[in-house]
Amino acid sequence: MNISLLIAYIIVFVLSAVPLLEAFLVVPIGIVGGMDFFMTNIIGIAGNLLTLLILIIMMDRIKKWYLDRREKAEKNKSSKSERAENIFRKYGLPGLAFIGPFLVGSHFTALMAVILGGSQKATFWWVTLSVTVSTVTISILFYYGVDIIGLGDRQFLKDVLNQ
Repeated sequence: MNISLLIAYIIVFVLSAVPLLEAFLVVPIGIVGGMDFFMTNIIGIAGNLLTLLILIIMMDRIKKWYLDRREKAEKNKSSKSERAENIFRKYGLPGLAFIGPFLVGSHFTALMAVILGGSQKATFWWVTLSVTVSTVTISILFYYGVDIIGLGDRQFLKDVLNQ
């Protein structure tokens, strides 16, 4: 593995760890760009889950801060919070874990799941399953979709990485 490919995998890891970028957005771009399907999925999911794990470990402090803040601003409830609460009431923790990342990101979904009553352990496992399933599914669809429309040979990252 050359150094530029290693740097590309590090970039996938870091970008997947950034809230709102998410692994299910970053990984397909890396794959279509010419990176290895399995390695890119593993590294992207690991980046996303690392920050989720840190968030969930720090959840007690974050929950206290959020609830104090929410008490002060109860009148100005955000639409993201309302959406998350509605999904949690209607579908429970599994529903929020699978629907939430597409609407508000996996990090905010995990935060809202714990605040709305989900345990930290259950939230971590459900969101982990959600991130993994969504990333792999979207990567497969993206990979074969690009191949079907004839863009499969445009592995733009290989040109950049080989320079």
